[in-house]
Amino acid sequence: MKEELLRFFRPINPDLNIEESDYVQLQVCVSMAEAMARSTNSSLYIIDYNRKGFLYVSPNPLFLCGYSAEEVRKKGYAFYMEVVPEDEIQMLYEINEAGFGFYDKQPKEKKLDMAIEYDFHIKASDNHTHLIHHKLTPILLNSNGDMWLALCTVSLSPKTTVGNVIITCKNSTTHFSYSFEGKRWKEEPNTTLTDREKDILQLSVKGLSNTEISEALYVDINTVKFHKKNLFCKLQAENITEAIGIATNMRLI
Repeated sequence: MKEELLRFFRPINPDLNIEESDYVQLQVCVSMAEAMARSTNSSLYIIDYNRKGFLYVSPNPLFLCGYSAEEVRKKGYAFYMEVVPEDEIQMLYEINEAGFGFYDKQPKEKKLDMAIEYDFHIKASDNHTHLIHHKLTPILLNSNGDMWLALCTVSLSPKTTVGNVIITCKNSTTHFSYSFEGKRWKEEPNTTLTDREKDILQLSVKGLSNTEISEALYVDINTVKFHKKNLFCKLQAENITEAIGIATNMRLI
């Protein structure tokens, strides 16, 4: 494998001690991913860190950049070299290295509860670019706790800039964000929303205007505007569409 592709797998243990017989059980994982893709129209990948490629790629065309799912599966990480802007490839190298460096320091029993997410551009088949959101979480570890398989879900990013790298852990009240300037992880409290803020977001999802939301909640329209302003600040969003997308990705609504 070319040196530039191997950089996607640093500092992963190069010898995961996965036997060919261990792959027999994986059809269940693939079948579950296929069912999820069919039922939700989600774009999914299963990454195989032992063979350094993709075990499964869903057929959602939005993120395949003109290729078929099978073509992307066969290309593996070479696909990113073709569709991601060159400067952002360097960013992905750094995210992978920093993310796995952090992950490897965690207790084995905690690793399956963790996820990493970030944003970058891909070149669509019409030569336009999409800012997409990647979220990876482990499926299977080897006996030493090294990552073997991971599920990657892909969606359009509600953000406007690349990066935005965070690591989360189930049931934790904090998360870790990555600083490209400081080359380090910073622990931060998770974003929380009040019941009223959740109400306003959920009504906004339905397309209600500020006036309609105020009538539905029996509050003054200025109160709705006040809560929306707080939402934009908490979620670092510029408008309600961004706020809905960010809150959805963070599972706040």
